[in-house]
Amino acid sequence: MSDILLTHYNTNHADQATWALCNTAGELTGKITTGSLDELHEMADGHPVIVLLNSQCLHLNQLQLPTTNQQKMLKAVPYAIEEFIADDIENFHFVISKNKHDNSTSVVGIDKTTLQEIIDTFQQAGITIEKIIPDALCLAAEKQQWACLLFEDDAYLQIDTTNGMSFPREIFNYALEKKLEEYNPEQEDPDGDNHGDENQNTPEKILLFSEQEDNSANDASTDIAKIVAGHDIELIKVIYNTHPLVIFCGNYKQALPLNLLQHKFKTKRKSSGYWPHWRFAASLAVVWLVLHLGFTGFQLSQLEKENRISKAKIEKIYKKAFPKSKKIVNPRVQMEQKLKELKSGSGNSNNGLLFLLSESFGTLSKDRENIKLRTLTYRNNRMEIGLEGSNLQAIESLNKNLNSNPAIKSEIASSSSEKNKVRGQLRIEGRS
Repeated sequence: MSDILLTHYNTNHADQATWALCNTAGELTGKITTGSLDELHEMADGHPVIVLLNSQCLHLNQLQLPTTNQQKMLKAVPYAIEEFIADDIENFHFVISKNKHDNSTSVVGIDKTTLQEIIDTFQQAGITIEKIIPDALCLAAEKQQWACLLFEDDAYLQIDTTNGMSFPREIFNYALEKKLEEYNPEQEDPDGDNHGDENQNTPEKILLFSEQEDNSANDASTDIAKIVAGHDIELIKVIYNTHPLVIFCGNYKQALPLNLLQHKFKTKRKSSGYWPHWRFAASLAVVWLVLHLGFTGFQLSQLEKENRISKAKIEKIYKKAFPKSKKIVNPRVQMEQKLKELKSGSGNSNNGLLFLLSESFGTLSKDRENIKLRTLTYRNNRMEIGLEGSNLQAIESLNKNLNSNPAIKSEIASSSSEKNKVRGQLRIEGRS
């Protein structure tokens, strides 16, 4: 069997890719090469092409769905995942896979236009893609072992074979800390509420992959080591050379069930040119089609019945989500309008959550000994953080340092003292 041409692709560099040949054992059999898609075309002749897509353009989620039927699960996904996606949910293509370690379902979503542009770009270069899978799911995670990978400006975290995510590197430490707290059943908030899932536990060890010549990765590794040590987890550092394809190649098969080229994007095979051999099969297909038409009336009546049920469910969901709405004419359209209003402030402007986190995270993490972050909320284009410090001066100093950033402004919303601690709340938003 021919070796696979494993290709790492980032939509931000649409005209180039990084690739290497890989055998069925998950071992690279050729050198790692970065070049144009025209150069890739020369290598693709005679080799199936599997694209490991940079996960920054993907939405990776874990859902608990009330059914095991594949078609019903796909229909339920848009409703279950809508709150996590700011764009129009109807513009997204989803694929799903059951997680073998628990009852959750892994979901990968991508904008349909983005996926079609990727397919068209490769086809224009004369390359037919066999599969497209998320690169964040190609690490070495297992049930009790997480995997982190640092590459260029991206950071990856995989917590199970089909459960992973990617972040900008500057907020990765914060994301890792929160994810460890979420998976720790003994971790409690200040009010005594348990945030852990009884079926989820922090891992026994974490693998950290970083590039050999990446100087910034050394500092990042030190910070990650401190976070991991605070949770009594073994950290294993692994250095790779040149490109993480050397890591992806050994684990890409676990991501194959979440191949994006499914349903309407399923790869169309080229005709072999042996039409005469298929004439008999085509004749049988025509007979089957005639018989099938006899059931059309029955199927239409069933579809109309399901349509009425679906409309009733949509109206019920709408009433539950927006109980103050009295006049319901078209619940689907009305829900879309209200959701757009709610999501209007969550974009990538200078008031977006990721922007505010990115601009303030460095300042927030400077004085960890004197100030601890307790809560974080985001609403109305503002981020509010609850702090606990040793004295009021520490909180005022933090507020001053945040205001020194020309991109954001901060104010002390409240402060109080009790015993040897001072509690305060800062309100942060982008400058006009």
